[in-house]
Amino acid sequence: MNTIRGRILLAFLTLCLITAPVILFTYNSMKDIETARNLKEQVAFFNINRLKAVNTFNILIEEDPKLDAFYTTDSTANLLSYRNYMQNARIALEAINTTSIVTSQVVDLRVEDITNKLHSLDNYVNEIIRLKRERGFEDYGLEGEMRKHIRSLENDTTTLTQIENLSLRRKEKDYFLRSDLSYANALNQMGDSILLRLTKDIETNKKSITVLEAYLTNFNKIVQLESAIGDANTGLLFQTKELNQLLNANITKLYDVLNEDLELLINKIKSFIILFLLITFLFLIVFAFVFSGYIVKPIKQLITDMDHIVENDFKLGTKVTVDTNSEELDKLSKTYDNLVQKIQNQITHLNLKNEELNSLNSLLAESEVELKEASKIKDKFFSIVSHDLKGHTGNVLSLAQVIDQNKGLSEAEKSVFTKYLLDSTQNLQLLLDNLLNWAKTQMSDHEISKRSFDLHKVIQKNIELFQDGAYRKGVELIYLPTEVHKAYADKDMVDFILRNLMSNALKYTTQGDCIAVTVHNKEEQLYIKVSDTGVGMTTSQVQALLNSNQEGLTTKGTHNEEGNGLGFSICVDFIKRNGGTLEIDSEKGKGSAFIFSLPTNLTSNAILNKID
Repeated sequence: MNTIRGRILLAFLTLCLITAPVILFTYNSMKDIETARNLKEQVAFFNINRLKAVNTFNILIEEDPKLDAFYTTDSTANLLSYRNYMQNARIALEAINTTSIVTSQVVDLRVEDITNKLHSLDNYVNEIIRLKRERGFEDYGLEGEMRKHIRSLENDTTTLTQIENLSLRRKEKDYFLRSDLSYANALNQMGDSILLRLTKDIETNKKSITVLEAYLTNFNKIVQLESAIGDANTGLLFQTKELNQLLNANITKLYDVLNEDLELLINKIKSFIILFLLITFLFLIVFAFVFSGYIVKPIKQLITDMDHIVENDFKLGTKVTVDTNSEELDKLSKTYDNLVQKIQNQITHLNLKNEELNSLNSLLAESEVELKEASKIKDKFFSIVSHDLKGHTGNVLSLAQVIDQNKGLSEAEKSVFTKYLLDSTQNLQLLLDNLLNWAKTQMSDHEISKRSFDLHKVIQKNIELFQDGAYRKGVELIYLPTEVHKAYADKDMVDFILRNLMSNALKYTTQGDCIAVTVHNKEEQLYIKVSDTGVGMTTSQVQALLNSNQEGLTTKGTHNEEGNGLGFSICVDFIKRNGGTLEIDSEKGKGSAFIFSLPTNLTSNAILNKID
């Protein structure tokens, strides 16, 4: 046991020996708790079957005496159900008596008392059933015999008058309906009176006297049986009711005792387990303190030596000395000595490599900015080429295929497709111009070529370019030339600016709107205004458009026209490069006006250039 693993294993085995008794105790206790719960379930099962038997008996007393099978057989449905429930109740009581659990003497006595009362209840029920059969109904039992006698008397009209017969039957019926002994006494008095009259001529009335005496005898026996059977307040039925009430009370008390026993058992188990856990916890604290001190002491010594070597950057000796008899710690000390030696060798090698990396890092830092800018331009360029340019070329190709594949198109249909093809081609050309100009602006060595030129020609060319598109969209395009100076700027850039502003104006107008281009001089500046009566913009939208440095800020046109957002940002850049300014005047729902300025002054360099 010189290893840490062996010592931990020994501690674990010791803990297992300590916990074994409590595990065994807990297992046995759980069995006792389960047995107690089963006992409660058996009591519940017994009580349910007893209550069902009582309920079936109540139905049986009311319904079965009116059935022939009640007298001819011993197997009516209610009777069989009653016996089945009573049998189940007895089985449950036997299971309770044989349950293997240490119970109090009170439980045993109550179970014994319940068993006796159940037996008495069953005896009462069987006695009531026997009396009911003896009493009979209609043609069965005493009532059947009694009815035979009364019918015999009714047939013999020489001895009893019809009034006497009817009076006897009426009193009989009154007793059976009301169970009142006064009616029975009245019937007996009347019977005695008739017998007294008949005995005056015994020879003649001998048969009638015998029949009447038999009738009265059977009636009185029925009265005795009814009295013995009783009702809710007298006789066997009352005793049965009281016995059921006693059983209910005893079963309730038995439940209370079982619940108390179960609660005591559970509390006993809880107390034992809590006590054991406390003892175990204290033992573990003491053991952990002793065991950890035995192991931690040499480890702390090893850590101290290691920290000393690390603080001195592994420049001191590599030997660590640990005073321990643990095999693992001895191996750890030797392993650490070897590791420190390897680390020292690696440090020397890394210092050489760091000098080389520092020189390379300076070169990488210089090229990083150039790479990021080039990557940004490349990503934007390919994004536009792969999405917008592909979409426009696809439209052109699709329209061309439709025209080529449908040879039977009418002139009007061809005209419509041709116009859409022209629009798509025009949009494609505008996109290519924007893309090329944007690419130029991203190049740091791109220069502009300023010269003096006639602005009217450039405006007129763009008016003609968008005239067909405006006509198809139902938009009026207006330009009234005025006498102004020539502009001094990069002609291609100005042409690009006008083309994009007019394209945007057409994009955000609908049928019935108007687009106007005007030019006027002011203090050696030309102010070109492109206005429309289209959808317009809110103040926040105008500010966002003027202040945004983002490329790609765009919205769909009135006919869901799409753009790439490059045009306006290039326009702003071109206006600034040519020394001009840009203003936007717009109101939501009333249209927009874009006014940009161009210089008119000439320089010596401009004079040397070609004048248009």
